Amino acid sequence: MSIYRHVRDKDELLVLLLDRLASELPRPRLPREPRARTQRACRAMRDGLAQHPWVVDVLAGGELIAPSILWLMEEIVAGFVACGLTHPQAADAYRAVWQFTVGELIIRRGLDRVAASGERPFVLDVLTGVDPAERPTLAALAPHWAPARGRDSYDIGITALIDGLLADA
Repeated sequence: MSIYRHVRDKDELLVLLLDRLASELPRPRLPREPRARTQRACRAMRDGLAQHPWVVDVLAGGELIAPSILWLMEEIVAGFVACGLTHPQAADAYRAVWQFTVGELIIRRGLDRVAASGERPFVLDVLTGVDPAERPTLAALAPHWAPARGRDSYDIGITALIDGLLADA
């Protein structure tokens, strides 16, 4: 029997799968303070997505959402509003967080794939082989590129992003 006797189309099937995964996402204990609450909720979103890398590709298409994840979105946008953003600003802030998070996960997946190959990444050869006379700052950073690729820098980035978004609140 075809699966399409039970669901309308591929998108409906994907939404059902996404919703199931979202409903199983643990609800972290969130701080009371709105900024810290927002940041912890963003981290929970990132960590949940990282558990199922294929979900990032599906959601990055921009058409689908898991209704069971609305509680987490509510925490993030409510945190932005409690920090002083207007509703339009909170919507823009959520979009910025979403885009940063999806981008970070896609890049992290690529870095993990390259690391698993065991080969030295070409990008490191380029970045560590720059001429110090021509590009002194890049040359000074040469020993720092490889370790930076291996670190989870999500908290650094999301902190900077949230700070910037809230600067005018």
